[in-house]
Amino acid sequence: MRQEIRHLWRLWNDRLNKITFERTDGAIAQQPPSLGLTQPIMPSDFFENKIANITRGAALLDGGLIDSNRSWSFWHRIRRPNAANGFLPGRNIVKGKLVALSGGGLCQLSSMVYHLALLGGLTVLERHPHSLDIYAEDERFTPLGADATVVWGFKDLRLHNPHPFRVSFGFRVEQDKLIGELRSDANLTAHHVEFVRVSLERPWIQVNTMVNQCLQVSTVYEQKQGLQVVT
Repeated sequence: MRQEIRHLWRLWNDRLNKITFERTDGAIAQQPPSLGLTQPIMPSDFFENKIANITRGAALLDGGLIDSNRSWSFWHRIRRPNAANGFLPGRNIVKGKLVALSGGGLCQLSSMVYHLALLGGLTVLERHPHSLDIYAEDERFTPLGADATVVWGFKDLRLHNPHPFRVSFGFRVEQDKLIGELRSDANLTAHHVEFVRVSLERPWIQVNTMVNQCLQVSTVYEQKQGLQVVT
């Protein structure tokens, strides 16, 4: 109920501020894709459900166009991550605990979108990092700092296309890998993106996201490797 109320509040706030988002599908002819990322989908609790959720989410995001000077929202594309929309229970971080909720695993997809956006020079309007770092180094599917968590009604990933041409996301799952692409109507040179760790007093760690050697954002995580799902 809290999520639905919050979602309605966000819709009303967007309408008041005349904020609109692209929901256009189409093909961009450029071959090969301008930018691409491939990530393993790592074994974890609810692994089969995670594969199913990421596959469903990838299908909903695939082919989405963003016109020049237009904005894009993760939840505007995905819609509610419930059973009626094809999503299954999977693990999520809620108030510092791992719990099973519908749509678990979508954060890997939103994180890849965020990373592609940084590489492609898109403007990040809204991004929320995870509060916890739960992964050992050999368990990571993306660099620490490249994450973007999403929570229906509360936390979205929102982007803006500042380029004078269209861009388009492409996503697919092949075996246990998530493949993401960013295509464009014109040549798109990849930005140089680094995630630089800064040691703090344990259990905290800071990551500075550098884009073309300029600080984009600093994120602080609490390290809790080995956290187990609460049932």
